[in-house]
Amino acid sequence: MANWQEVKIVINRAAVEGAYAVLDNWGIANFAEEDSALINHAQEMGWGDYFPEIQHSEQVTITCYFSEPTFSSEKLQELKGDLVDLHRFGFDPGPVVVQLGEISEADWAHAWKAYYRPLRVGRVWIQPSWEPLEQETKGTDLIVYLDPGMAFGSGTHPTTAMCIQFLQDLNLDGKLLWDVGTGSGILAIVAAKLGAHVQAVDIDPVAVKVAKENMELNDLTFSVEQGSLGDLEGNPQVVVANIVAHVIGPMLKDVQRVLAPRGFFVAAGVIEERDPEILSLAQDAGLRLLRRTQVGEWVGYLFGRGD
Repeated sequence: MANWQEVKIVINRAAVEGAYAVLDNWGIANFAEEDSALINHAQEMGWGDYFPEIQHSEQVTITCYFSEPTFSSEKLQELKGDLVDLHRFGFDPGPVVVQLGEISEADWAHAWKAYYRPLRVGRVWIQPSWEPLEQETKGTDLIVYLDPGMAFGSGTHPTTAMCIQFLQDLNLDGKLLWDVGTGSGILAIVAAKLGAHVQAVDIDPVAVKVAKENMELNDLTFSVEQGSLGDLEGNPQVVVANIVAHVIGPMLKDVQRVLAPRGFFVAAGVIEERDPEILSLAQDAGLRLLRRTQVGEWVGYLFGRGD
């Protein structure tokens, strides 16, 4: 497995634009920026529910990646000199740190597979597609072969397991089910194996690709397209969405509107502190809470259409 070279740059936020100009002059295009201000802004704007605990800093870390050895110690010092010299152009780079390192390609793409094991949720077995099935199963068990790749939904997250259990508790045979934000396709696959007619959407094209691949791994055929709730047509008996509170909240009225009479909405991905807000919005939308499940700080719901 190939190793990648990485160069970490720590520089004042006030000089980031200048640093990008330096990187451009060096022909460096593959890099990632870590900035506490970006996380703080996302939190203030409500773009998510779960954020890492970080200390605010006036410095930013820029990590550059190279598929082949590119930097010697001498070149590293030359790059650092160009960054320090940004003060000549009106920037304040502060105490610039430049470090050379190496990262294995396996760390990015495959190392996580060593920790991904078969998982049982009710009568559903989530089976890694690259491992042989060794578990003793019953005739009523459903086997879901999965390679989540870069998409969300391995079955190990509490919210995914909540949704899988809710789906098993419903009679899905012959029902139209929409999976909104399908990720790896795990919930769509479970629903299809439980007898539902499935339409799955995700705004992320990578997720759509992964979901289609997992669908084929399980010898299933259903619709998987790039899009959101508003792109689907019809009146499903069940809608499932394992996403986040700031997406679930605004879609509740639309879910109630499109659901068939006596339909169900399975929702998860909500952290405990957003629970009262989601329950209030659901009530306002005309959805009845039938069941609520909590694991740690994560909450999942089974709603019924209020008619």
